[in-house]
Amino acid sequence: MLQVWDTMIIESALKTFYHSDLEVMIQAIQRNITDAWSNDISSWENCGHNQTVCPNLYASESVRLACKFAYRNATPGSTLEDEYFLSRLPIVEKRLAQGGIRLAAVLNRLFNSEVKIARA
Repeated sequence: MLQVWDTMIIESALKTFYHSDLEVMIQAIQRNITDAWSNDISSWENCGHNQTVCPNLYASESVRLACKFAYRNATPGSTLEDEYFLSRLPIVEKRLAQGGIRLAAVLNRLFNSEVKIARA
């Protein structure tokens, strides 16, 4: 199932909806970040307790989404139909956006800490 979510859904969307143009797919996700998901960004960046990274939070979020969406109506050994792909694509694209925002937030926290340490 990991390969389906990490590779196949993305590659299929790239071909089907973005004419195999990665730049167009990236721009679509960026538009969602600045428009549809803009109110969610601060919660995506937040680690809480002044932490630089929060992998436990991200992992538990991923497990919850996997149980709710990845494995629902997906019998082991069965062929996943278009309906599965189409219903999960928005989740995959949102997770890609969250990953990018969170990586940027971690890097910002790391480099801001280094600047403060260097000045001390």
